[in-house]
Amino acid sequence: MGRRMVWVLAAALLLAACGASAPASTASTGAAPSAATAGQPREITLAMPYIPNVQFAEYYIADKKGYYAAEGLAIKYDYNFETDVVKRVAQGSVQFGMASGDSVLLARANGLPVLTVATVNQRFPTVFFSKADQNIKTPADLKGKSVGIPGHFGASYIGLLALLYANQLKESDLNVQDIGFAQIAALTEGKVQVASGYGNNEPVLLDQQGIKVNIIKVADFYPLASDGIITSEALANDQPAVVRGFVRATLRGMADAIAQPDAAFATALEYIPELQKADAATQQLQRKVLQETLPYWQSAATASGGLGFSDTASWQATHTFMRDSGLLKSDVDIAKAFSNSFLK
Repeated sequence: MGRRMVWVLAAALLLAACGASAPASTASTGAAPSAATAGQPREITLAMPYIPNVQFAEYYIADKKGYYAAEGLAIKYDYNFETDVVKRVAQGSVQFGMASGDSVLLARANGLPVLTVATVNQRFPTVFFSKADQNIKTPADLKGKSVGIPGHFGASYIGLLALLYANQLKESDLNVQDIGFAQIAALTEGKVQVASGYGNNEPVLLDQQGIKVNIIKVADFYPLASDGIITSEALANDQPAVVRGFVRATLRGMADAIAQPDAAFATALEYIPELQKADAATQQLQRKVLQETLPYWQSAATASGGLGFSDTASWQATHTFMRDSGLLKSDVDIAKAFSNSFLK
């Protein structure tokens, strides 16, 4: 995304990019294709949880540089909402999607056989931010405060519940308000004292506006399994070469973005035409969003397991929290909810 994954952009003009066609992939890099059939690339669809965005730079790079083509794949992007993403992946109408760990556990609890085959964000990106002069710096400071979230769903709500769970607080200790995806306006106009968002997005926009904020990061208090690449059990079992090739190409794009952020941003612009036409200030903002995104892809876990690694402890912690909070009505076998085997 849910989510992890709904990101509010600085300019509404980016909405117009939803139907824009991505540039054609470049020629193969020369590596032996792993999923081609009779010399023809296998067409796959990646269901995205949001509109075209610089935070998807790893996919754009892998496409532009021919990494998918080198694996015998031709990628299509389908921008949608996360709940639809999970269902469509489970049903097999799209081959891959993006979803958070909590979404995968909920899906499996409801009989949807999806699994995470690579983790994108190693740290859950939801944060709660407030104007600096409010002096709200810790979860305990949230008591009695008005806290705005898009609604009682998705990454913001899961993040809030996990934050409260980790600090032995109750939702009733706060004045939680559903404000839709207007967190910045609600905060700056004084409608709420605290708002939710992604650490690599809303705080960046507020900083550009000269508004100083304090940030409470959910990941600093509880290790939720965050956003990852998901696929269906059927595809993972029946066509592992397709899954492995897609993951491998995407991780190459991720590594390139980390190594060369400026080049990554330039590539992302090609896939977001409206952003390419935007003014310098908007482009500068989105360049900073990308820069703030890159650290989320890396952690102590990736140091040992590499980019894309899924940490068992985070999945277990997520399961424990969701069971204790009543979000999961029954246990889910986390060993079947994710796999690191496709990283090899």
